Amino acid sequence: MTQLNRNFLKSSVRPSLRLFVGLAVIIVVWGCSAVPQLHEGGEMVNVRLPFVRVLVENNSPEVKISSHGSYSLEGLIGDKSYVYYSSHPIQIRPDRGMMSLSLGRDKIGERYDEVMVMPRGGDGYLEFNGKGYRGMLRIVRHGMNLMVINVAHIDDYLKGVVPPEMGKVGDSDLEAIKAQAVAARTYSMSRLSQYPGESYDLRNDVTDQLYEGVEAEVPLISKAIDATRGYVIKFQDGFITAYYHSTCGGYTDDIEEVWDKPAAPYLRAVDDSGACSWSKYYRWHETYTAQQLKMRLEQYLSADRGREVHLDDITDIRITSRTAGGRVAEMILKTTSRDYTFGKDKIRWVFKRSSNPELILQSAKFDVEPLYDNNGRLIKVDFAGGGYGHGVGMCQCGAMGMARRGKKFDQILKFYYRNTNLVKLY
Repeated sequence: MTQLNRNFLKSSVRPSLRLFVGLAVIIVVWGCSAVPQLHEGGEMVNVRLPFVRVLVENNSPEVKISSHGSYSLEGLIGDKSYVYYSSHPIQIRPDRGMMSLSLGRDKIGERYDEVMVMPRGGDGYLEFNGKGYRGMLRIVRHGMNLMVINVAHIDDYLKGVVPPEMGKVGDSDLEAIKAQAVAARTYSMSRLSQYPGESYDLRNDVTDQLYEGVEAEVPLISKAIDATRGYVIKFQDGFITAYYHSTCGGYTDDIEEVWDKPAAPYLRAVDDSGACSWSKYYRWHETYTAQQLKMRLEQYLSADRGREVHLDDITDIRITSRTAGGRVAEMILKTTSRDYTFGKDKIRWVFKRSSNPELILQSAKFDVEPLYDNNGRLIKVDFAGGGYGHGVGMCQCGAMGMARRGKKFDQILKFYYRNTNLVKLY
């Protein structure tokens, strides 16, 4: 037996897929969309497979996959399936409109339309781009390059999502972690049809939820996810869009006052009675010189309009209306030649932070105090703000504050998402 055969073994070729590939095809085709209905108690109900397809690489000229343990690889050509088994890293490259496999310098097998890799054994996982992923990796062509999609049980996905969202937590935060797990699960389920025609349901960045894979897993957080297995939040018959943010600063807000989105009965302004007051972002300050404000506004307008914009000096800044939760709904910046009006959460992108223009403003919940010289010219503006994030839905630091006061996860969810029901989906 050659070294190549010892490292990478090929099974017999069959025109039909093996069992695990059959499951993979079900996942890929159905994802978590509605599947054939089942009878329950005399009524027809929609049953959902608890798997999600997460885009982890959108445009790579080469994909290298290794495994924590051995793995099975399925190469598909039309209706034929070629199955391989190995524990060694494999390279996948575009090849004349298809894909080819190689082990080191040795090319393996045929050229394929699609490749699917799955770990063998319950505790194994795959590694790609320095991160570990549970479930399966599906590799498909994307233009001249490759796209990698992680098909995973939604709870395995959440174990790579919730830790980056929650940060450092302790045992006293368990009920808040449970609430976050349910919110993240619900948010995921509500977003599954947002990319029609694509091979994935969710992206692995803040476009959807930041997903860090196996390396992000924390035992306490995994415990909370397992304890809330299958629980989601519904309004009437549908999944809610369970928005959440770091720190509300004392009050969350109505969704339609923060973004240009329709009102939702479950995303209303609520007073959290200082539950998030322990957060370092509960109150914050930023100070801008008049020149800094002018530069921020020029940068924002130039990017927004796609051309370079130059402004006259800023002469005044004032807040003209607020949201129910106290965020800035509209404000005006005056220059010597004209006024500029901005509103809602967009304001955070206009100003960014005085100390770091790469970061957007902590929140739109702030007061302004302009300072003028003896001639009435604007010198600087102090921003006194509260909160971190958009302020819609669950306040994560508020949830932790409530958990430390003895509230259970279902009580926390009911508080932030009004008029909703907690439902066990699977």
